[in-house]
Parts: sequence; structure tokens; C-alpha cells
Amino acid sequence: MQNEDWYYVSLMSRFFHQWIKRSFDVNLKVKADILPVIPGNVFDRMSISYLARDHIDRDKATYHFYLSYSKPFWTDCKTEGYSSENFGIAYWERAKNPLSDSARIKFYADKNCAKVSHVLTHEVLRMKGESRKLYFDAVHELWDKHIYQQLPFHYFNNKFELVSNNESYSFVAIDPKRIKI
Repeated sequence: MQNEDWYYVSLMSRFFHQWIKRSFDVNLKVKADILPVIPGNVFDRMSISYLARDHIDRDKATYHFYLSYSKPFWTDCKTEGYSSENFGIAYWERAKNPLSDSARIKFYADKNCAKVSHVLTHEVLRMKGESRKLYFDAVHELWDKHIYQQLPFHYFNNKFELVSNNESYSFVAIDPKRIKI
């Protein structure tokens, strides 16, 4: 990750902790990490066994989220992400051209934060014991409505308050109250 990403990523982790509490009544700490890679290998490709070993050694009370500059090879999720017990991964997009701080935050919110909310929703609903039809299929149906049917996302300012998308916002998330069985 680039240094300029970390400020936003750390705020996003705190935002999602609060968002999960409010949206799902679950107290789950979220921590975003650099995707572990094995230096020196061709293109620094990640080893799945290395990722599994790295994850096993981490705190089980925290949901670990890995942000990757490459799209995951293993995914059944429409957001170029992956969710599993106590960890998730999502493709992290960066702007091709330099942006001001405020434009970069908006870019990250629109391009990345919404995807992370999608992957987190899969896991939180799974953790709550919901059926696969709800935690997987219904989340994808909601995502499609946000993307293709113009159902508005939820927009939040830097104080984690719900705002209009016409106001200054720092975070974007799906609307979990609209998940239908």
C-alpha cells in the first residue's frame, strides 16, 4: 500500500467497526492489513498457504481485511472480493493520476469502501447464523440493485454520520436494511 492510502484505510477500519455495530448490532473490530506476499517470487505472487498461515496467527476477535492491488484469483463474489471465516480480501483501486486529498478520499469511498461493505456484510450475516441464501444470494441481489438499478448507497461523512451524496462524504456502504430473502 502507498503511504497516502494508510490514513484513509485506518479511518475506514474504524468506520466499519461503527457501521457494523449500527447496522447489525454486532461488536466486531475490523483491521485492514497489507496482503502478505513472498518477496522475490515472480511478480511477488502471494501463496495461499502463506496467507492461511499468516491469518491463523492473527487475533481471532478481530475481523482481518486484506486489501490487494491485484484482483483475487479465487472469488465467487461480484465485487472482486472474498470472504471467509474471520477474514476478507478486496481489490483496492488507486487513481491513475494524482488527486487532491479530498478527491482521493471520494475516489476511495466510491471505488473501494462500497466493495468492502459488501464483503463485510457477507461475513457478518454468516457469523449471525443466517442462511447462505441470505448472507450470499440476498447480498448480491442488493449489490445489483445498487449498481444496476440506481438504488442509492449510504454515504457517511468523516464523523461516520449518514449524509447525502451531494454533501462531502468519506465513506460509502450498501444499505443492509434492504436485504431481502
